[in-house]
Amino acid sequence: MVAEPVASQFLLFFYTILTGVLAGIIYDFYAGIGYVWRLRKIAVHVGDTLFWLVLTVVVYALLWYYNQGEVRFFVLLGLGIGAGLYHRLCRQAVRKIIILGLEQVIRLLRWVRWVLTWLLVVLFFPFRMLFLVLIFPFRLLGRGLGKTGGLVVVVVKRMTPAPIKAFYRQQAARWREIKAVLKRKK
Repeated sequence: MVAEPVASQFLLFFYTILTGVLAGIIYDFYAGIGYVWRLRKIAVHVGDTLFWLVLTVVVYALLWYYNQGEVRFFVLLGLGIGAGLYHRLCRQAVRKIIILGLEQVIRLLRWVRWVLTWLLVVLFFPFRMLFLVLIFPFRLLGRGLGKTGGLVVVVVKRMTPAPIKAFYRQQAARWREIKAVLKRKK
């Protein structure tokens, strides 16, 4: 067994301290999300689980990259020191920055949603106007006919040949069957 040089162990200890600081930043990011979105109890439990899964993967990946996954006492000590230093020195400032950043992202997304909504309204306005112009004569005809519309239906039914009436009845019966099946599935 070859002993590792002290310099490489010191460098590894420094990297584990940085990993502890990164763990603190990841926690503050999660806490900032909880503060901005006002997470409820179940969301907090899900968030806690996701936080620990992400943190485990990040710490393991960094330990694997720098130390081939070996966990020694000084590695755990470095993680604790890094998290403690972060918590003591810059946690409040970083959390404020994260919260402000998340609030700005939410404002930006709301603004983008507002712009897209108005863009769609503007894009579809000509089609809506065309639809209203095309349907206007039919609405006018329906209002004008009123009760006489029923009289027109009676006249058209009497003038319709028998084969067409039979075809219409078959299609209407099929349509009623389809509607009945659809109502049962609900």
